Amino acid sequence: MQTTQLHEDKFFKVLWDEHTRIIGIDWKEGTSSMTDEDFKAALTLFAGHVEQKKARGILVDVSGFRHKPGPDVLPWRVKNISNRYATAGVKRQAFLFPKGAQMPPMRSSPEEKFLTETFDDVQKAEVWLTAGPNHG
Repeated sequence: MQTTQLHEDKFFKVLWDEHTRIIGIDWKEGTSSMTDEDFKAALTLFAGHVEQKKARGILVDVSGFRHKPGPDVLPWRVKNISNRYATAGVKRQAFLFPKGAQMPPMRSSPEEKFLTETFDDVQKAEVWLTAGPNHG
């Protein structure tokens, strides 16, 4: 990807590829000290970038993600963030794990209007993110 960095702080950086219209959130190991409120603030900031760029794909690199979100975080994310992604035009979201990692099956929630998949290879994730909307 030919990326431009849109944001960076101690928890994550946001990368944008104008050509593929993929926006990435690259979580850092500093997330080990993150609270659920920090995590929600980060996702809210990221959703603003997704909306501004009208991204069609999201690449979430969780290789360095160390935060353990509480039980209320996933329902909060689906309610407050996922609809913003869909409204912005997101069709697919890929989670990138370290090579050879045990990848949990992650699928879109019923309320989400985009596809979600997991990968341990960035090239495969990018190919999937840029595929047509009806291809799995």
